[in-house]
Amino acid sequence: MKANPIFVGLLTVAVIAVALMPGIGHTALQAGSPVPVFTLKDINGKAYPLSGMTNKAMMILYFFDTDSRPSIEGLLSLDQLARQYRDADLTVWGITRSSKQKVAAFNNSTQTVFPILLDTAGVSEMYDAQRVLPTVWIVGPQLKMLDLFQGGGKTTQVMLVRLAERNLQRKKPEVARAITETVEKNDPGNAQARTVKGYAAIQEGKLDEAEQTFYSLSKEEGSNAVLGKEGLSQVYEKKGQTEKAFQLAKEVSVQAGDRPLAYVIKGDQLYLQNNKKSAESAYREGTQKQGGAPFQRAVAYNQLGRLFAQRGEYAKSRELYDQAVSIDPYYIEATSNKGLTYEQEGRWDKALEAYRQAEAIDKNDPFVRALAENAMRMLMIQKDEMKQQELAVAIKKVVELFRKNHFDPLPVEDPWTSRPTRVAFFDISESGGLSQRAGFAGLLKDHLARQMGASGRVLVVDSLIIDGVIDALGLDSGSLADDEMRSRLSRAMQASLMIQGSVYQLPSGPLCNLKMLASEDARPVELIDYQFTAGIHLRKDLSQINRQLLTRIMEKYPLQAFVVEVTGNQVLLNLGSIQGVVEGTIFDVVEEKPPITYKGKQFIPEPGIVAKVHVVRSDDDFSYGHIKDQRRPVKPDDKLRENLSDLGPNGQGSRIW
Repeated sequence: MKANPIFVGLLTVAVIAVALMPGIGHTALQAGSPVPVFTLKDINGKAYPLSGMTNKAMMILYFFDTDSRPSIEGLLSLDQLARQYRDADLTVWGITRSSKQKVAAFNNSTQTVFPILLDTAGVSEMYDAQRVLPTVWIVGPQLKMLDLFQGGGKTTQVMLVRLAERNLQRKKPEVARAITETVEKNDPGNAQARTVKGYAAIQEGKLDEAEQTFYSLSKEEGSNAVLGKEGLSQVYEKKGQTEKAFQLAKEVSVQAGDRPLAYVIKGDQLYLQNNKKSAESAYREGTQKQGGAPFQRAVAYNQLGRLFAQRGEYAKSRELYDQAVSIDPYYIEATSNKGLTYEQEGRWDKALEAYRQAEAIDKNDPFVRALAENAMRMLMIQKDEMKQQELAVAIKKVVELFRKNHFDPLPVEDPWTSRPTRVAFFDISESGGLSQRAGFAGLLKDHLARQMGASGRVLVVDSLIIDGVIDALGLDSGSLADDEMRSRLSRAMQASLMIQGSVYQLPSGPLCNLKMLASEDARPVELIDYQFTAGIHLRKDLSQINRQLLTRIMEKYPLQAFVVEVTGNQVLLNLGSIQGVVEGTIFDVVEEKPPITYKGKQFIPEPGIVAKVHVVRSDDDFSYGHIKDQRRPVKPDDKLRENLSDLGPNGQGSRIW
């Protein structure tokens, strides 16, 4: 379940109070509506057009007065956070109607890392920032309004807590934690701040810390106990203690009433038990509960949308995903899920549009990036008749080889020089619970294939060729489950290795099992069991899996080449990027030693190393390198073998891309 913090009581009252203040026109603007655009300048005349910030995931428009200490209190807190987390994409614009001279003095004394803009165009009036300062607008993706706060003091604390919550939604737990610590300095008993801090610990994978935080809250009274029990239920679900999680959620629903969490957890459990009909009822009831955190309803809408998508009711599923995003604009899983429904209908333009929206939320999400690249590629292929013909020819060739069932090895110049190492990725199965991200197993396969191909070290068989061959041969999932069948397909595609696997969805995260097999006889080369952690570690998890696969390939198939030509300190190799040579590859120049006979037994010594060659440039079929550590002159026809020593234990070196 997505770890979204819960806010009740003070926060809700504060926001409603702002919305109902008399004389405030634009507070009629509802969350999710586009904010008015403008252009203002700083004291140096540099223009800042808001219309140019549509791709920003979050902006804070902070209206203040330089003469009012309460007005600048929150601004200085934001400045401190922006300095501490410069890579957190925390974009703040300070806006004031104070004079240019006063702003210059303010800039000199504070040196804020964000711009202070002079309001000479009535923007303060446009944003209802005249009577009460500070007025703070939190603006989300596509310049849509998220939150509005007016006044200093306690309202500043409420604003900071909401900002912390928004950063949790963006999967920025370190920023959320820092903000809550700022609030706690002034208000140690702030239950909302402690709650956000607990959820930040969940996102960071620090479940014991989160449990301690929420347990302390659960022993207090009233709404604090509710916040604590809800947080504990999230912790226990992450720990796989689903019954305990559900029991606590039920206690919350009895104690606090109309809250969706219990129904979301119940739906998750029922789905895991393969009771999809009852799971749907539970999720649907969760969407109708108006109490508690609205973000829990966003999860209920998303899960319900996933069930409709599984049944092929894509239009209805998109409506549900849209409702989830309207509640939580940073819900990247729901946004990408919507794109996948368009893929299923072959509407790649609409799919790409959804993925671009997801990229605006988090441009570094590896799955969204892979989805967007694939959608772009499919659109280009649809417009490229020549590429379609090339794919058709390639598919036909593989089908013919498969049916002939006789696979001649690729011609090589000699037995020493390496051939290209081709890898074929087959579909990864998915089972278990209902994850919030649709198609996780397929996305995992596509991402690993893309990353492995981008490394330059191996060639990856195009997934369109694999899918096209499977369709042309009329193979079903049962046939593809057979190792011999996959082995025949891989050899027909002239692949040396094939990768297959499974994903089992657990509350604590997906459990991945990958198998890398030799195409010739389906013999295991590498087996990987990997438990994914919290969402913020996704890129790290994927990098570790990719590293492990590439390391094993390099160990099993080290590159071998010949020296073609020596010119001073530079050598020309008869191996290039097609075979997997990239800039930075290191070769040993090896010198084979004659066999040794001792007491009737013959031994073949390990080749001696007479020099090293560091590749500095690689063309398709040739590479250029510089000679290092030379013990004798390197000459043409010397043999070279890839040096893997710098990979380090478990492939932790610098040459795994």
